[in-house]
Amino acid sequence: MFNIFLNILIEIWRLLLVVSPWLLLGFIIAGIIHSFIGEEFVKNHLGGSGFIPVLKSTLFGIPLPVCSCGVIPIAAGLRRDGASKASTMAFLVSTPTTGVDSLFVTYAFLGVLYMIARPLAALIAGLFIGVLVYSSEKETPVQISEHGLHSRIPLSGRIRKAFFYGFRTLPEDIGKSLLFGIIAGGLLTAIIPRDIASGYLSNPLIAYPLVLAIAIPLYVCAIGAVPIAAALLLKGLIPGAALTFMIAGPATNTVTLAFVRQKLGKKVLILYVTTIIGIAIAFGIVFDIIVSDSAVNHMFSPGKKIPLIIQLPSVLLILAILLWTFVQEKSKEIGMDYSFYVPNMTCKHCAMTIEQAVRQVSGVKRVKIFPDKKVVKIDGNVDENVIRNQIVNAGYTVESNQQKNKKGDKL
Repeated sequence: MFNIFLNILIEIWRLLLVVSPWLLLGFIIAGIIHSFIGEEFVKNHLGGSGFIPVLKSTLFGIPLPVCSCGVIPIAAGLRRDGASKASTMAFLVSTPTTGVDSLFVTYAFLGVLYMIARPLAALIAGLFIGVLVYSSEKETPVQISEHGLHSRIPLSGRIRKAFFYGFRTLPEDIGKSLLFGIIAGGLLTAIIPRDIASGYLSNPLIAYPLVLAIAIPLYVCAIGAVPIAAALLLKGLIPGAALTFMIAGPATNTVTLAFVRQKLGKKVLILYVTTIIGIAIAFGIVFDIIVSDSAVNHMFSPGKKIPLIIQLPSVLLILAILLWTFVQEKSKEIGMDYSFYVPNMTCKHCAMTIEQAVRQVSGVKRVKIFPDKKVVKIDGNVDENVIRNQIVNAGYTVESNQQKNKKGDKL
């Protein structure tokens, strides 16, 4: 038993060594993209009908480091501001499938071919679903509202925002999912017998339905999917099925499915799920055809591309960042006047969107948001219904709330 536990810890540590340097680089680039390009810029280019907005939606979505739940409020904002169903769906599909941060991690774990295949799959999936929805859902174009907020932010402010987003907001958003992926990858590598697993995972008739059954309802970010796929590869999973998992897993989960059904309709939901499954399987099969086992083994060489002198401080820094975000989350003050339960708030991106919305209400003094408990707490002399409407207009649902909580109430 002790040996098994020790092997699990060793595998988890090995995965941390591989992922940490690339994760830090991804956080930096993600912060720059968010601050210097930003969601407002994206919104201003997705109006109108036709193929061009769909293409823009897909291209803008691919590098953005937004998870499958974090993309929901952005998609809701796009739709509310006048983006067509086709553009909204193209963005919703292409964005969580990959991102600039996950590409570095994919390269570190699995090599260049997987790193190329993921954004290519996101591009084709986004364009395909956009064209399908546009062909089947005829809409009257709506004029998008003007934003232009980023142009008014000075350079020093953008730099601070880039570092805050890259090393605070983004780690808070993906931290738990990232650690889940690393721990799951370590567990799978340490405890699954290779000789037993390879007999099943190497069979395409078993491997593809299995990874899809796990990936579609599961919430896993584009980064967290990588160590899980890598561990399954080591146990004999065919290369294409691993790619299928990394495409379908980040692109779907139960929350995203519910959002598409509620906001865009049952027909679009069917097209959405069918497209993800079809693209994921097609890319997996093609990948199996063009990639040999020896090539995969050569590409999968964790820990050899980055010197240990860089890996060790990177691991310590990543762990320090994640620990700090968890401590800050737990130490938030919770005694507030109003409490709202928002069931479809699932991540830090959601929290940022809601906070920006409610802070616009006159009389709001403080806002504390707890995505893990799906609770929004507000302090100030405000109208309850105004706050509720602000949250709803931001693309979320308010199921219930408690008015005038006593100071110091526990969540």
